[in-house]
Amino acid sequence: MIRPLLIITAILMAPCARSAQKPSPSAAQSASAATCATSPDDAAIYSAALTKVILKDRNDRHQLVLLSQTSAGYPAGMASFTASSTPDKKELLDSASNETKSDFDAKAKLNCDLTRSTELKTSVVFMAPAERDELFSKASGWRDFAQKYPNAAGFTIVSAIGFNHSHNEALVYVGNSCGMLCGTGYVVRLEKKKDKWIATKTAKIWNAT
Repeated sequence: MIRPLLIITAILMAPCARSAQKPSPSAAQSASAATCATSPDDAAIYSAALTKVILKDRNDRHQLVLLSQTSAGYPAGMASFTASSTPDKKELLDSASNETKSDFDAKAKLNCDLTRSTELKTSVVFMAPAERDELFSKASGWRDFAQKYPNAAGFTIVSAIGFNHSHNEALVYVGNSCGMLCGTGYVVRLEKKKDKWIATKTAKIWNAT
C-alpha cells in the first residue's frame, strides 16, 4: 500500500520511480491546503541546515547565495539520481515523524518568499528568480556568477520547511550547485533542543558528476 508520504519517501528511497506514483486523495488535499505561512523559527532552521551541509563549519566564511523563494525538492535536470537505499536515507526516514514528513510533502512545491525573514537576510545574499534565469541562461553563466560572487559557496536553493504538530522537529531540502557538473542535494532533519535548532541527520539525495 502506498502511504501518503509520497514526496519525502520518493526523494529518499526511489527517485527514479517517482513519475509512476500518484498521490493519494489525502496527500492531494494536504498539498492544496499548504500555504506559505512563516514561523519565528524559519531563519534558525535554514541557518542550521545550510551550515551543516553547505558550509560544513560555523567558521566557514564563504558567502551563501540563496534563491529568494523556496523551491521544489527535485532540482530537475541537475543531478544523477540513484534508486538504491543507503543507510543515511533509511536513518533519516526512520527518525522523522509521520507528521513532519506529511507536512514536508504538502509544502514541497510551494514558492514562498524568503526575503521576509530579517534574520535570514543578515546571513545570506538573495538572488531573485528573474536574475537566476537570466544569469544561467547564458553559456557564460557560471563564469559570470563567479565574478559577481567570488567568495560564494555555489548557488543554493531550499524548500519550505515541514514541521510536526509540536513544532520541535523539522525537515528541509537544501540543494547546492557550483557548476555545470558540480553540486549536491540533501534532506536535513532538525530538532529543537533547549530553544536551539540542531541538524541531527542528513541524507544526500543527489550528486552531480
